[in-house]
Amino acid sequence: MRRGGDPSRLRRLNSADVLTALYTQGPRTLTEISAETGLSRPTVEDVVEAFVRDRIVRELPPEPGSTGRPARRFRFAADGGFVAGIDIGVHKVLVVLADLEGEVRRVRRTTVEPGSGRAERLTAARETLAGCLDESGIPPGRLRAIGVGTPGVVQDGVVTLCTVLPGWSGLDLAGALTTAPADPAGAVPPVDGTGLPVIVENDANLATIAEHWRGAARDVRDAVCVLAGNRVAAGVIIGGRLHRGHRGGAGELGLLPVLRWEGAPDRLLAACPGSGDLAAVFAAARSGDARASAAVAGFTDDLATGTAALLLAVDPAAVVVGGGLSRAGDLIAEGLRDRLAALCPPPPEVRVSTLGDEAVATGAVHIALERATAGLFPDGLPIGSLPTR
Repeated sequence: MRRGGDPSRLRRLNSADVLTALYTQGPRTLTEISAETGLSRPTVEDVVEAFVRDRIVRELPPEPGSTGRPARRFRFAADGGFVAGIDIGVHKVLVVLADLEGEVRRVRRTTVEPGSGRAERLTAARETLAGCLDESGIPPGRLRAIGVGTPGVVQDGVVTLCTVLPGWSGLDLAGALTTAPADPAGAVPPVDGTGLPVIVENDANLATIAEHWRGAARDVRDAVCVLAGNRVAAGVIIGGRLHRGHRGGAGELGLLPVLRWEGAPDRLLAACPGSGDLAAVFAAARSGDARASAAVAGFTDDLATGTAALLLAVDPAAVVVGGGLSRAGDLIAEGLRDRLAALCPPPPEVRVSTLGDEAVATGAVHIALERATAGLFPDGLPIGSLPTR
C-alpha cells in the first residue's frame, strides 16, 4: 500500500496496486487482493468496480459446486485488447499476436528474399500482420500497439544504420508501417481514430528482452544475449533493464572488423562449400564431419572474441546464445564456454536460448505490451512476474 498527500495521486497508485495484483497473480477475490496489497477491502472493492465498468477487469462466474454465497472473483481482462510483435529480418517476417497478458494467440511467418528492397519488405510485414489478424479472427481495430524488431541501429523509430537489409538505412520504420502505401488496403489501420502506436527496436535488444522475460535469462538481472544468425549482434541487460546506449547502438560489436563478427556466418558457409545452408553445416558437424567441425570451431572463435570484449565491460551473470543458430546452440555453447574461460576467467554461465528464432518477435510483443498498458501501470509493466504461460 502507498500513501501520499494528493488524493487523486493516491487513487491512481491504489488502482495500480490492485491491477498489478490481478495482472500478475491471476483471478482473485476482494479479500485476497486486500491482503496482497495492504489496502482496505472497501478501497479494493471501489477500485475493482471502477475497472469492471471500464472493462479492464471482469467478474468471473461462481466456481462449479460452490455452496452458499460464494466470494466474488475477478480477473484482468486480457482479451480487452491485443498487441503484435513483428520481426523483420533478412530471410523472414515473423508476426506474433498476443493478448494484454502476453499470451500468444497466433503466429504467422513469411519468407522474404535477402535482396528484397524496402518496399517489398514493408509489404511483406503489412501482409503478414493482416494475415495473422485474419487467421485469429481478431479485428484490426482491437490492436493496441505494435512492436517491431529490425537489424541495425534504431533511434526514435528510425533505422539510422543497417548493413544487412537493402535500402533500410535512414528508414522511418514506425512511420512507414503506419502510412498508407500505394495500395491503401495494405496500410496498418488506426485504432480508435488516434493512430496505432508502433515502437521500433533493434532485433538483438528485443531478443535480449525476450530472454529476460520468458527465456534463458529469466533468473538473472545482468545478462548478455548474442544473436547469431545471418549476422551477429548482441544486447545487454543491466540491473534488469535493457541498456540501449546514447544513440541506440549498444551491443553492435559487429561494426568493428577486428572482432570478426561481420561476415562470420558467411565464412562458416564458405568453409563448407556445397553444404547449402547453416543448418546443414551444423548437422554435418554433429555427425562427425571433420570439415564441418572445423568450420564450426572457427565460427565459435569469431563469436568468442567479441563476446569476451563485451563480458569484460559488463560482467554479466549469464550469456545467452540465441537467434537463428540457437538450434545449434549446444554445439556453439560448448566451444564458447572453453574459449571464454581462456579469455576472461572466470567466465559467466553460457546458456542456449529457449525461444529460438521467435525471440525477436517475443521481445517486440513485450515492448508493445509496455506501450499498450502504460496508462494502467505508472511504474511500468510488471515484467518480473508477468504471466509466462
